[in-house]
Amino acid sequence: MAQTTTLKIQLFSSGYCVAHEKIVNPNNGKGKCKFYAVWALIHVPNIGYMLFDTGYSEAFFDSTKKFPERFYIWATPVYLNKNETARHILTEKGILPDEIKYIILSHFHADHIAGLKDFPNSKIICSKSSHLEVLNTKGLKAVSKGILHQLLPDGYEKRLLYIEDIADQITVNIYGITEYSIFGIQDFKLVLLPGHARGMLGFIVHDDEKHILYASDASWSYASYQQGILPKKIVKLFFDSWNDFIETQTKLKAYEKDNDGVTVLFTHCPKTLNYTNHAI
Repeated sequence: MAQTTTLKIQLFSSGYCVAHEKIVNPNNGKGKCKFYAVWALIHVPNIGYMLFDTGYSEAFFDSTKKFPERFYIWATPVYLNKNETARHILTEKGILPDEIKYIILSHFHADHIAGLKDFPNSKIICSKSSHLEVLNTKGLKAVSKGILHQLLPDGYEKRLLYIEDIADQITVNIYGITEYSIFGIQDFKLVLLPGHARGMLGFIVHDDEKHILYASDASWSYASYQQGILPKKIVKLFFDSWNDFIETQTKLKAYEKDNDGVTVLFTHCPKTLNYTNHAI
């Protein structure tokens, strides 16, 4: 039976990395910019708490002490205060790690999974293709794809659930975006957004109060996305598919055009920070 009570969602950020703005906007970028690691706390009636991604944690710094993982932190220096981790933020809100029933991973890049070890009993949901890439990519190649195996908890596979296996329903909407309904939740769907990372997921929340398309790393800047400005092509070195990245943005724009009032958010966009630390 579908859950009809409105779910609650809050966005938070846990640390950030720094890169040159010209990576995001080759036309007008100037100086360094911050890529905040935003994640979502979702409360679903009769299910409990879920996270969408985890942001950075102290585990990231431990995982980048040696080579080749050291190259990751050299390329994108990371800054994190101890009180900014997902676990700390949730504990301050009175939510214990064991209360997080599920963690949905948009993809396996370090800035999205670094907090996994802080939630040892949560089930982990991801796309099958994103996890298979992790299993099949090692060493320097893994680092070049943003994957740090040391961030994965011991025995995490026993807690892993593929979205393709657990979805109540899998459909492709009129924009060509694959949607996954889960746990009988009426107003929440995961969506497949390939390109930046293999099997990357985002989500749509659409109820009487809000309509949000959280598009993960399908862009790093809403302004650039809106203006059709693509990132500097050097990012092809760690993107999964440049063509899929462009196609995904085309589909998102079509969705946005036909859905007046939808709020499109990207994980690292400065606009998204305006929605953090309170209910949306």
